[in-house]
Amino acid sequence: MKVSVDWIKEYMPDFPVNSAKDAEHFSDLLALTSTEVEENGYQIPQSSGLIVGRIDQTRSIENSTHLKIAIVNVGKKDYQIVTGAPNVKQGQLVVLALPGARLFDGKKIEATDLDGEISQGMLVSLQEIGFDDSIAPKKHEAGIYVFPDDGEVKPGDNAVEALGINDLMINTELTANRGDMLSIRGNLYEFSAILNKKFSMPELKFDEGDKKTSSQISVKVNSDIADPYYLRVLNDVEVKTSPLWLQKRLWNSGIRPINNIVDATNYVMFLLGQPLHAFDLDKLPSRDLKVDLSKEGEEIVTLDGQLRKLGSKENIVVYSGDHPEMLAGVMGGKDSEVSYDTKNIVLESASFDPALIRKTAQRFNLHSQASQRFERLIDPSNVGYSVDFAAALIKQLAGGEIAAGRIGAEQKQAKDKTISISLSEINNYLGTEVSIDDVADIWKRLAFDFEINGDEFIVNVPARRTDINIKADLYEEFVRIYGYDKVPLHLPKDMGYNSGLTQEQRLDRSIRSTLMGFGLNQVVSYSLTDHNNSHNFAFDHADSVPLIYPISKDREYLRQSILGTLIDVASYNYARKVENISLFEMGHVFKASLDNEKPIESQQLAALVFGQEADNWQHKNHRYDFYYIKGLLESLLDALDLSGTISFHSNSSYPLMHPGRTADVYINKKFLGFVGQISPRFSSESKLPNCYVFQIDLDLIHTLFKKKDHYQPINKFPSVQRDISLLVGREIESQDIEEIIKLSAGKYLSSISVIDLYQGREIQGTKKSISYRLTFLDPESTLTDNQVNQQVEQILLRLKNQLGVQAR
Repeated sequence: MKVSVDWIKEYMPDFPVNSAKDAEHFSDLLALTSTEVEENGYQIPQSSGLIVGRIDQTRSIENSTHLKIAIVNVGKKDYQIVTGAPNVKQGQLVVLALPGARLFDGKKIEATDLDGEISQGMLVSLQEIGFDDSIAPKKHEAGIYVFPDDGEVKPGDNAVEALGINDLMINTELTANRGDMLSIRGNLYEFSAILNKKFSMPELKFDEGDKKTSSQISVKVNSDIADPYYLRVLNDVEVKTSPLWLQKRLWNSGIRPINNIVDATNYVMFLLGQPLHAFDLDKLPSRDLKVDLSKEGEEIVTLDGQLRKLGSKENIVVYSGDHPEMLAGVMGGKDSEVSYDTKNIVLESASFDPALIRKTAQRFNLHSQASQRFERLIDPSNVGYSVDFAAALIKQLAGGEIAAGRIGAEQKQAKDKTISISLSEINNYLGTEVSIDDVADIWKRLAFDFEINGDEFIVNVPARRTDINIKADLYEEFVRIYGYDKVPLHLPKDMGYNSGLTQEQRLDRSIRSTLMGFGLNQVVSYSLTDHNNSHNFAFDHADSVPLIYPISKDREYLRQSILGTLIDVASYNYARKVENISLFEMGHVFKASLDNEKPIESQQLAALVFGQEADNWQHKNHRYDFYYIKGLLESLLDALDLSGTISFHSNSSYPLMHPGRTADVYINKKFLGFVGQISPRFSSESKLPNCYVFQIDLDLIHTLFKKKDHYQPINKFPSVQRDISLLVGREIESQDIEEIIKLSAGKYLSSISVIDLYQGREIQGTKKSISYRLTFLDPESTLTDNQVNQQVEQILLRLKNQLGVQAR
């Protein structure tokens, strides 16, 4: 939440933040006691040389279709300004950038000549001085900003101060359990405890008219989904632009001012933490309201103008008669929207079921300020007070009369939680030696009522602290205010347990180290993806596993393949001009089980490269290709020293892989994975260049990894090498030739390697020439030429008989 320092000081005048440096120091203190701070500083970038001016005269410029001259008074001096703003009128109070002014983007304003007229500065819009479109009032989006005529500013005032853009912000990054800090009130309680300072909240000045709320509207509430729920009616209000003080509070909190009614409800939400909604009473089809779950086939147009098809019984809806008027707790309906013609309004304040609000917000991807608070639990004891406070504020801003009484329902009275905790328990749990007075002081600072019975505290936790439910929560509350730095250090007791990495963990570290040594970068990506991507590059055709409550449309399924999410990462980086990429990822994949119960989980390793190996003169023209990625995989598997023989077999059946540049990988005839080039069509769809990848079964690697290292002495006898060149059919794979060589070479063959491949005019159209280097070694003696020649002849004979291979 964006916490305004000026707003805090309204109720805690000695709050010790007066500069950006102070805000940074206080943010550090917050991080040590309650919550992280995302950022601190100014909500709106700072400009200089801005002043409030009054337009005393306007006149057109001859031969100009859109420019006009405005004479602007800034107190003791007038300035002539040439402007093209369409909403400039005499008598307006505006923002003037004087000559020499610096705008937030560094632009310097100078006196200039426009159409032959001198312009001594510039009339500016809010966007021109750093306001984001999302917080600038729509009323002025087509021109300059005009101050409300409410007497808050006068010509000559500093416009930066008048607009409140010098207000410092502390943007807290709240955890889900600290919904109480989504309000100025909640932050005041927190800051008061941390700083040990007092604060005071505004008093409610409330008076009702003779006309009754119950005579104008009724409501039936499903208390299982809304409890408590209250309505108030205000009659004869005047909807208009909010005063400047209210606009400043809202845009500094990150929300756009709309009108005085809507702005008042948003103000109360930020101040007290209670979301409110205002209906136009006269636009409701029926005065009989109902709060219930939605029905199949219903539709509603929300305030953003979007048609929402409900179609579910998990949305809380406010009905007017049978007509849906509001997605409760998320967004109001367009049909009953408050407008400048509104005269009578209905104010709603409630506590809705947080789980249902969360589902609705996710279902429609409609996360609002209200839903954010309902999802984190609001203070149920504050619901009635908030609607009364809002009614009093609206009467102050818009006039009218507050109808007598509020209607609604409250089945469960909000009560403080009582938790007993003793001094000895606190000291034993935390290892401290605090006294009764120390603990009592902390409860007072937290504004928790308590009683003392011996060394036991009976603590009444207020309803506003929905995150405190058990004794362990009180330990945490005590120690964070007392100070973690005051807790004495203790060495942990030796429990005698064996510790260290498992065999699988050591292997995974070795794999990571090896691949990073090869120059690849490790990626850790989401296990969640969309439906189409969930089964891409999967090893089998099992069903994907959907999430019951996905966080978004592109995170609805668990992945079946590491490679699918790795391609997403590569595509993201390539779109940002990263042209040479080498990545790998190790992680879990999931597929549906036959009984549709717990999904089957396994581990995979994938790598992806494209571009060139290195951006230097030695590798300038060395681009990644199939042989690089295959060699990378072979080097990795060799380094792991697996128990088994590795083989490659071409496979053209993968729909997303290049049919002529893809091979399956086997270890001892067990399928390990595949290696090759992604199909050009899929690469183009993913907006990538030619990509070379491999994906292997990490669980099989764990199974075949040798648990113990095996050593053998270095050979004392020399090896003998023979090169053979073979003329073979183009359809024959080198892997098939190598397997026959191994079977027929006898026990002295130690290695085989391909040293040459030729296909050209010297060879018949259906043939190719492959040359191999065979290495023979006898660990017991020196091999003779005769022994080696006999083995080579056996090899050539079997190759000829089985594959029709000819020696060249």
